[in-house]
Amino acid sequence: MPRTARALLPLAVFFLLSGCGTAPTPKTASNVATELAPSPNLYVGRILAIDLERRFAFVALTPSAPPIALQPDMELLARNDELRVTANLRASRQLRGRTLGVQIIAGLPAVGDEVTFPTLP
Repeated sequence: MPRTARALLPLAVFFLLSGCGTAPTPKTASNVATELAPSPNLYVGRILAIDLERRFAFVALTPSAPPIALQPDMELLARNDELRVTANLRASRQLRGRTLGVQIIAGLPAVGDEVTFPTLP
């Protein structure tokens, strides 16, 4: 048993010292730029249905939808799952429970796209 302990001691020291030799990588401009930052857009809901002839859509609102985004004539954005803007929307006066009617100003949204309220100009 003592021979085994003496034989394993250099191996243990080797692994201990090799683990201490690595230094953490310093933050560079490229590392900081790739870190995720919170979105300045507020989440309103998801598109339920679309009427392309009338350029109108219905949005299922989240419980935390900002009240200012539900006001008539407020500009909203529709985004797909890749966070690409698919349409510019305008809130209408059609608000029933947790469903909001929106006019499609530009673009072509799809059912299931998320609707956000841009807070930055």
